[in-house]
Amino acid sequence: MENATEKKTYHVRNSEKCFRFKPEAFMNHAPDRLGIYELVTFDQNQNPIVLYVGAAFDRNIRACLEAHADGSLKPAASELMVEHPNLYFDYLEKTDAKSKDDAQDIYWWLVNKHKPAHNNAAAIQPSGRFGAIDVIEE
Repeated sequence: MENATEKKTYHVRNSEKCFRFKPEAFMNHAPDRLGIYELVTFDQNQNPIVLYVGAAFDRNIRACLEAHADGSLKPAASELMVEHPNLYFDYLEKTDAKSKDDAQDIYWWLVNKHKPAHNNAAAIQPSGRFGAIDVIEE
């Protein structure tokens, strides 16, 4: 039962790897479904840096990535690539989210975990159904 004093734990798994952000890669690697995705780069030691966490709740992940590529969805890939020419994307391959509210909680948690430079973290809120949210990344 949902309760604003309870803690909710979700389980997620990222895609097997990050894929280079190139429009020709979207058809083969970006899923044609709703979900959560990330725009990522790597530092000099090959540690990932999440630049943006996206919520594809109204259109599929592939369509969102295409919109970043053509600049109709911010951050525009062309703007990101000025500072981060090695731009990649990944996505949540699996979650135990059962509703859009569950997905919103996971999205909020990921933004708060990574603190990506291109998300407005203050504007992203959890569903408010639970007192605390945790995500276990498998």
